[in-house]
Amino acid sequence: MWIVEFDGGRVLRCEPNDFGDPSVIAGPESATEPNALGYVDGPARSARFNKLHNLVIDAEDVLYLSDHANHSVRRLIQTTDGEWMVDTYAGQGKAGPATNNVDRRDATFHEPISVTLDAEGNRLLIADIGNQVVRSIDLSSGLVTTLAGRTSKLKDPRAVDLDGNRRLLVLERNGNRLRRVESNGDITTLAGSGKKGTADGDAKQASFNGPKHMDVAPDGRVYIADDVNHLVRVYDPETDVVQTLNLGEYTLRRPHGVCVRGDQLYIADSFNHRILRIPLPKK
Repeated sequence: MWIVEFDGGRVLRCEPNDFGDPSVIAGPESATEPNALGYVDGPARSARFNKLHNLVIDAEDVLYLSDHANHSVRRLIQTTDGEWMVDTYAGQGKAGPATNNVDRRDATFHEPISVTLDAEGNRLLIADIGNQVVRSIDLSSGLVTTLAGRTSKLKDPRAVDLDGNRRLLVLERNGNRLRRVESNGDITTLAGSGKKGTADGDAKQASFNGPKHMDVAPDGRVYIADDVNHLVRVYDPETDVVQTLNLGEYTLRRPHGVCVRGDQLYIADSFNHRILRIPLPKK
């Protein structure tokens, strides 16, 4: 399991089934040491990041990181001799507009906040929240294009993912909605009235408050980290209903991430400084 720290500027790894102290792979040894944050490429332990939000791993075990305050997508690669190296995959280290059809080395971003891969693993999908768009990078050609937000507008696209039919889903932080990008570029609201609240039930009447992240399970249900509500919500496209996930004994504090793996749900319980693992609910 891989973890990124927003304030600590570190990339951490836990070995399978070992949830003790994680190993620091990139960034400073301690999250509290001076100059823990910054913008430095090179050997992983000397590298510096600024407000990491999430990561995704491709088929070659290359990690792509959304380096929010450095306005860049960073890359973490293990060399043939086992050393880890960090470079800047896309972005200039400063905020810039969402120019379309540009090489990754020339592209600019404005606070990229979420990265994931398309179904084939050929393209990075990026929530470029400061530019209010979703962009992609072709991993073969390096071409950066804008997928959503140029004509039909988005309101703070915070996370992106694909549904079972490979359609692009976008979670809006300040829009408090889950949306889908249609093949013609139109954007449809799947869940969320746009108002702040905790209402469950009919998806379009349900309410969220600053949702931060999502993951689509193999059965199609969408798990949403509903940050300001301190909840995990579940949108079921079959029933068109939103429900609050029952976490039993656990109480969350500003959850910023969710991840479905197998029959387990992992939750980044950010302000409690912990990762939770719970069984996925059965349908």
